Amino acid sequence: MALAAELQAALMPADWHLDAPNYRAAALNRMCGRVGGDFCDFIRLNADQVAIAVGDVTGRGVRASLLMAKIMGFLRHRPAECSRPAAIVRMLNEMLLDLGDRMGSAMSCSLFYVVLDTPSGTAFFINDALPMPLLTDRRAGTVVRLGLPQAMLGVEEFEPEECCHTFLPGQRLTLCSDGVANAMDHNNQQFGEDRLEQVLRRQADAPCHTCAQAVLAAVDTFRRGARQRDDETILIVDRL
Repeated sequence: MALAAELQAALMPADWHLDAPNYRAAALNRMCGRVGGDFCDFIRLNADQVAIAVGDVTGRGVRASLLMAKIMGFLRHRPAECSRPAAIVRMLNEMLLDLGDRMGSAMSCSLFYVVLDTPSGTAFFINDALPMPLLTDRRAGTVVRLGLPQAMLGVEEFEPEECCHTFLPGQRLTLCSDGVANAMDHNNQQFGEDRLEQVLRRQADAPCHTCAQAVLAAVDTFRRGARQRDDETILIVDRL
């Protein structure tokens, strides 16, 4: 278990510098136990393009952490094929289906995968069963949901469909695993999407790392000492 925790920590980026002019990023990840199935990553594709991935492997413990490591390795070592999200999601789904057949058990994962052209702000993305991304106008303080979720990976064959959005200066993209909105208090009440959006509106003009910290602090306040039941991950990208 200790070795799995060390491996998982080593796989995560050491910092959340997006390595692109006029962009800032921050991410926080809290596992439910010593290891878990949530992950997030930045993958430099070429001089102009960056892939951003946030995922949530079904299950917990060492099994989930090993599958998470395999998925991260898959995404990081196919840069030529990562330029279109539909292609990489299709291949990843095929890999998980094949692994599940050999294991005799479904190897499933939720994933948001976006390829961002940093000079233009144009992004092609696919959301496979993660909570809908949230787009904040940092000047107006408004929050809207972006795109529609598709099928979870590793369950059945399907044809991924890409969505497109051009991020404008002053916009903020927030991605969360379902452990954030689904956090529960002692009465089994969920934190929920509405409370999440309220925090994002209040923190619209704050730096992205401050906003991420505020979200998890709000989750802790809501929980009032109740135990954490799932991994919690939040990733925020600002276009300045």
